[in-house]
Amino acid sequence: MDLKSYLQTLYEYNYWANHRYLDAAAGLTGEQFTYKHGHSWESVQGVLVHMLSSERMWPMRWKGEGPVTFLQAQDFPTLASIRDFWLDVEQSMRGFLAAQSEQSLLAAVTYINPKGETFTLPLWQMMAHVPNHNTHHRGELAAMFALLNAPHPEEEVVQYFLISSGQRKA
Repeated sequence: MDLKSYLQTLYEYNYWANHRYLDAAAGLTGEQFTYKHGHSWESVQGVLVHMLSSERMWPMRWKGEGPVTFLQAQDFPTLASIRDFWLDVEQSMRGFLAAQSEQSLLAAVTYINPKGETFTLPLWQMMAHVPNHNTHHRGELAAMFALLNAPHPEEEVVQYFLISSGQRKA
């Protein structure tokens, strides 16, 4: 499998899993959505906005745009506002990935983080980071949902592959 195909599969999984959590969050009350758990990004709302912010930030870095700032949870007071903004970010990311070649994915890209530090890595490694980052935070969401006694989806990559192959039902 080439890098582009691998990344496309990884991003398909990422969006499948993200959508499952966005759908699960629709079952939360407003109080549950903003309840401060005291860790990470504090609330379901905060974690989702952080994930969205990061996913928006990375392609901007790859294109040499900056400095890039984090989105703020207070600017996304509802799940609908997060979902609407994320649809545009997802579409942009899909377009960015579609435009890549094996050569561009292997090319080194330099970026500056919000602390002003400069780093250089091959583009594919930075692109692999985004779904991995979201997986980490979906794990935090699972814990938050459990603490709220709210149902949450299985979203492990093996579940995605089993459902995609028709071996399990969605």
